[in-house]
Amino acid sequence: MNRLAVFCGILLGVAIMIGAVSCEKDPVTEPGGSDDLSLLVSMVSEVEGAEGDVVTLKFYSGKGPKKGDMVVLKGASSEFRCDIVSLKSDSFGFKIPVGMKSGRYNFYIARGDQSKMLGEIEFTIEKRVVIAEKEGYNVYGLISCGGVGVEGVVVSDGIETTVTDKDGLYYLKSDEYNKFVFMSIPSGYEAAADGVIPKFHKLLDGDSNTTERADWTLTKVDNANHVMYILGDMHLANRTKDLSQFSDFTYDLNEQIKANSPKKQYALTLGDMSWDLYWYQNKYDLYSYTTTLNSNVKGGVQVFHTIGNHDHDMMEGGDYNTVTPFKAKVAPNYYSFNIGNVHYVVLDNILCTNTPAANEKDGSGRSYKASLTPEQISWMRKDLSYVDKSKVLVVTMHAQMYNETGSQNIAYCSDLENLCAGYETHVMSAHTHVIWNNDMAAKNIFHHNSGAVCGTWWWTGNYTSGLYLCKDGSPAGYYVYDMNGTDVKWRFKPTGKDFSHAFRTYDRNEIVLSAKNFAPKASSSGITAFEKSASSWVASDKNNYVYFNVFDYNASWTIEVTENGKKLSHEVVKVKDPLHLVAYEAQRYNAGATPTSDFAARTVSSHIFRVKASSSTSTLEFKITDGFGNVYTESMARPKKFSIAAYK
Repeated sequence: MNRLAVFCGILLGVAIMIGAVSCEKDPVTEPGGSDDLSLLVSMVSEVEGAEGDVVTLKFYSGKGPKKGDMVVLKGASSEFRCDIVSLKSDSFGFKIPVGMKSGRYNFYIARGDQSKMLGEIEFTIEKRVVIAEKEGYNVYGLISCGGVGVEGVVVSDGIETTVTDKDGLYYLKSDEYNKFVFMSIPSGYEAAADGVIPKFHKLLDGDSNTTERADWTLTKVDNANHVMYILGDMHLANRTKDLSQFSDFTYDLNEQIKANSPKKQYALTLGDMSWDLYWYQNKYDLYSYTTTLNSNVKGGVQVFHTIGNHDHDMMEGGDYNTVTPFKAKVAPNYYSFNIGNVHYVVLDNILCTNTPAANEKDGSGRSYKASLTPEQISWMRKDLSYVDKSKVLVVTMHAQMYNETGSQNIAYCSDLENLCAGYETHVMSAHTHVIWNNDMAAKNIFHHNSGAVCGTWWWTGNYTSGLYLCKDGSPAGYYVYDMNGTDVKWRFKPTGKDFSHAFRTYDRNEIVLSAKNFAPKASSSGITAFEKSASSWVASDKNNYVYFNVFDYNASWTIEVTENGKKLSHEVVKVKDPLHLVAYEAQRYNAGATPTSDFAARTVSSHIFRVKASSSTSTLEFKITDGFGNVYTESMARPKKFSIAAYK
């Protein structure tokens, strides 16, 4: 490997896009020059980059430069004339000229012997190792650590892949369809980060005729063993006290980070960090989300992201343009990275089907389906060609790969299964705000549907401070995955509670979920609707049944319930969790509102059980053991009263 020069800073984008590195000014037309130069260009105040980087500016109403025009940059003691290297219907680009120094420059568009000044730009010029361009390759760059090129790093535009050579150089033939290029961060390294968000991708201008350079600087770390926090739906929207409740979650997460220090730790979201409708209604968008995240998560943990349906801009038509904000502000909509002996593949399985005519501000035109795309399957096949079968494969997506029954839920599911063949594979999804596990042992795939950080869209915590519930009655929370080499273990961590809070018990003798008891102010129609939803629990039942919800249950867990030393047989039952019914639905009806159907309690088919006791006053002993030998217990003295306060 050759010793390389140390870079002076970090390039924020190969094509320096509007809003990516500076604040966008209003479109301006500056006086001076010929009236023939009628221009309406959106200027940037600052540009960071190196010689040869492409700066892209937008224009409006067709009032941009024409073929043959030039960009002129006039500094205090120098002047540069730059060819326009890309010209589209609403944007144009020019390269930062060779020999340019940092400083403030007046920006002109020149046409023949006429010119017009449009504003001033502060240029910060970075120094880089000179790399020769290569014929036929339009994206190239250098990946280095400590001034030394890193060999064997996979680089992709989401369609094609390549690897860096012994000097850390790569060359890629890209059609720039996705308008990004990313590196698959290699094991034993970390990328630079913007706060907690790792920066491993660069935006491209989308013009395959423009040659663009994208470099990354890595830092060497020991992450062979690491902790990965898996974070389901957050739905931050500046409503229902969500930002203050989110601070409760991040306090809990930060305490876990402290407890697991000094081990390397990371986090990976599973989509729906934001809520697209409220980008417009509450002015809380992906940029707001990243600001909130950076303000709350401590401990130097980098947070990777999966895109969800609510992270698409549904005001755009079709699928392609809906991911533009996510790519600009967060990450590629699909990509991969490596930590230790784990290869992570992040997929976008939300295919938007909305059309421009349906894009109403009330969101009525939103539509999508749970589907991968042939392009992602093709890319993933190329990506995995660099990954040995001895590695653990973790695949994340927003919508579930399998339903709770184990049936396929997404288009191209079989194709994905084929790609995973030969790997120990863990697929992680969210979307449903409930927890279930599918151990597809024959396919060597363990599918984790991971619940939600926000629970029921922050509603239960809004009504009852500190009570965070998902639709299946499981607590809002997150997963802690301990990755020791290829040994994978996990535990569910409820927000604000210990790991020991792995199940909840209910004395059926004490439960009568009538509207009179829990929604006394509901309307007549509300009373009817609530009691229909809560039908399994409305009538008194004195048959000594005890129900218990084992939140993260899978077939590897064991359940033992005894009464006076006698073991009781248990059975799975399909019911709604009673605590969720009174913590959300009853509260909404009592307030004279109708519960949103997507937020309502869900019938749980896999992790609510019951036993039949011999009396109403006996004490039951619960011993529940997870697949890794962690034991959870409760001595349940009966009768056990039922109320929101009793379970808070």
